[in-house]
Amino acid sequence: MPTKTHLISNGAVIDDTWVLIDDETPLDDTPAIISLDRLKAEADALRSRNAKIGVVIRTNTQGKTKLGEDVRELAPYLDMLSTIAIDFPVYRNGRGYSDARILREEMGFEGELRAIGEVLFDQWSFMARCGFDTFEIDASIPVEKFKEALNELSEAYQPAVDNQRGVLWRRHGL
Repeated sequence: MPTKTHLISNGAVIDDTWVLIDDETPLDDTPAIISLDRLKAEADALRSRNAKIGVVIRTNTQGKTKLGEDVRELAPYLDMLSTIAIDFPVYRNGRGYSDARILREEMGFEGELRAIGEVLFDQWSFMARCGFDTFEIDASIPVEKFKEALNELSEAYQPAVDNQRGVLWRRHGL
């Protein structure tokens, strides 16, 4: 039985207006999150769609490359995407962190970046530093606990999408 989840965006629980749609289901006027394969196959038709569109990036193999889907394949479609959901299939798969930084820093994506799947307490702060602004988490976790986790680490050791330079840079006056 799937675990109930809720969505936290910018520190508050929000209603999820998006629907994750499989490749065989026709799209209606609901904001839809679709697969990368469907996005590429139906891009021309999707550009004329009135409802918002999002995509899910799968970071496990699922018949793709050993590393999962390549987030750089989104480059021709970023202008039509309102949200990108990055799936963390297991807690020890960190590819989504790199995908988030690539989207924010290299590709300039400014829409919603959503972490889904195995999104765990001790990872939230790192996910936020990489550019995630929306998190699908277990519904039993109160938003106060989430906010606490985001602020648990007062110092960073490496630069990220956020403005923290890192303690090593400050130590050397950089």
